[in-house]
Amino acid sequence: MAQGDWLLFLHADTWLPEGWAEATVIHLAHGYDKAMVYSLAFRGTTGMGAKWTAGWANLRSKWFDLPYGDQALLISRDMYDEIGGFDDIPLMEDVAMARKLKGRIVLSPLRVQTDPAHYQTHGWLRQGGRNLVRLLRYRLGAAPSKLAQSYRR
Repeated sequence: MAQGDWLLFLHADTWLPEGWAEATVIHLAHGYDKAMVYSLAFRGTTGMGAKWTAGWANLRSKWFDLPYGDQALLISRDMYDEIGGFDDIPLMEDVAMARKLKGRIVLSPLRVQTDPAHYQTHGWLRQGGRNLVRLLRYRLGAAPSKLAQSYRR
């Protein structure tokens, strides 16, 4: 329903960092033909599990152009329309979007902070491993509806 020239997709449990508006203005002013995502951190956590998980997410985003939805996404309306927007699937819509944007994503050094509750509930290593297995299953053709069921357990 949004009508703007630029769209910002942000999970409800993710907070934008200080300076995000300025970084966005700079991104827009340079006429980037790329979408922008933020680096990741976990709100209120300083343990090794949080640092390792965020570090891996940031490397994954930088090396493989594969950010997840909790990293926020700033994209032009034109690019969004050109790639057909988000796929209407219950899970992995962020991965599907990243694949469509391959080579057209820039990673901001500013860090969003996302709620760590899911990781804290299931364990940092276990949840990270489960996410990686889901990603691999998706890439091998598993139905997003089946993956969504396993995510909710």
